[in-house]
Amino acid sequence: MKLSRRKLFEAGLGVGQVALLERFGLGEARAQTMMGKPTKLLAIWLDGGLHWETFFCPLSLGGITKFIPAPSGGLIPWGYAPAQVEHFDRTPVDLNEPGPRRKWRGPIFWDWDNPGAATGAVANSGGAQQHRPYGYAWADPAYRLYARSAVLMGADQGTASHFSGIVAGLCGVAGANFRAPSVQAVVAAAMAKRFPDRAIPNVTISGVSPASLNLPSIAAPTVVTNDASVEPTLSDRRDGSWKGLRARTMQPDVFFDGSTGMGTLPLTTADAYALSATRSRKGISSPGTDALLETLYDTYKGASRTVARDILSILSGVRGYEHLAMRDMRYPTNWTACIGSADSCGSGASLANYDFALKLLKSNLVTSVSLRATSISNFSFDTHSSNGPQIHTNHLRIAFEGIGRLLLEMSLTPGAEAGKTLLDETLVYVFSDFGRTFPKSGSDHHPATCAILSGGSIIGNQMVGGYDETQNGSPMGVPVPLIEETGDAVTRAPKSQDIAATVLHAFGLEGGKDYFIPGGYGHFDGVVG
Repeated sequence: MKLSRRKLFEAGLGVGQVALLERFGLGEARAQTMMGKPTKLLAIWLDGGLHWETFFCPLSLGGITKFIPAPSGGLIPWGYAPAQVEHFDRTPVDLNEPGPRRKWRGPIFWDWDNPGAATGAVANSGGAQQHRPYGYAWADPAYRLYARSAVLMGADQGTASHFSGIVAGLCGVAGANFRAPSVQAVVAAAMAKRFPDRAIPNVTISGVSPASLNLPSIAAPTVVTNDASVEPTLSDRRDGSWKGLRARTMQPDVFFDGSTGMGTLPLTTADAYALSATRSRKGISSPGTDALLETLYDTYKGASRTVARDILSILSGVRGYEHLAMRDMRYPTNWTACIGSADSCGSGASLANYDFALKLLKSNLVTSVSLRATSISNFSFDTHSSNGPQIHTNHLRIAFEGIGRLLLEMSLTPGAEAGKTLLDETLVYVFSDFGRTFPKSGSDHHPATCAILSGGSIIGNQMVGGYDETQNGSPMGVPVPLIEETGDAVTRAPKSQDIAATVLHAFGLEGGKDYFIPGGYGHFDGVVG
């Protein structure tokens, strides 16, 4: 049966999300369509709204002249001339080629012959800018990370408010509250049956928690910030809480309605009593109360399994960064980035807790990991200063250098499947609150935004979308090829729902069967292989 939007609402599924996955067909047959797709998600939120156009350039020659300031800034470069825009794969650029699908390209501030250089004039800048090495990790021909990645450009986030924009990035729909489950929760729920040993499927290291709404409790987000944070909540090591209570016995897995499943649960005496007491309250009050009790019941069962696995010991035996620095001395683990010569410097580790994210993904304890990332020293891109575009340009390139190095480590890490890497098995989703007004118009909030999808089943070396150069000020996005939820191929301006749907499509999930996003949605055509 094809589930229309109306039928989903009539089914009483809250915001229309298909919560009971098995009931609506996510069984063994659906699992087959996921083969060859990523099985993990890493969502990286860059805080504050970005001047994406300072790193990626889909603009024509005339568009660059119209929207981008002339090159200036010396050691803190910003603005650029058309002649500075190059393809990351070094093939010739035609700035007037028709869109909306182009190769990865942007203004090049590094020296191709000496990419670590922080001195010397940037080619074609008229001597107005000095080399900056940051962002080169994406273009490095030894790794060709751009060939694993696609940029989705010009999507209407539906808001210019920070929190509402973050929510749109997480679930596809802008608002003060979640009206659909986050993409992280949908993926965690979808993978739960295939990977039952992933003890904490939906993990938040930092940033806004990716809500699961009415999805099964297995998809609910868990906040875990580092190894130490695991001990008080997901470990039984503390005597103050667990002395005399650690002993577990394997008991039949009983569902909330009293029926017995196929497996067993490792329960302490306290666990067994708490579950039995919760079941005994079914039917005493109202259906709403029963639903809440069932959620608590399932959550408690999941927590019992997690604590029994001693995941703290598992994590302590996993290293985060380990392969890249050993293979390539140009990418040390403890690297430092600077704005200007040494105006403001900070360590690569200050960009985000990437090391812990790597540990979680490598441990195979998780399906989805979410974290807040930024530039050095906890810089936030939420700035409206008069030199905002210049500061953004330099900090954004540092932020992308950090993300690039993270992805390089993932590309060198063996995956769980023979012949696969961790990057093959993971979809990396990079997003922000929204875009920013184009540099000649300052640095205010702007709903036209972008996202990066990398790894997984992504068809790389492409930027899909762009901006309407006939507009003045700060333009919105141009139409792109999309496959609507109905299956129809259309061309229209993209929106936040389409980015979320493309993330889910990369996992082999289907709209109307495995997820639903209010407001209508389609996935970017030609982005997922």
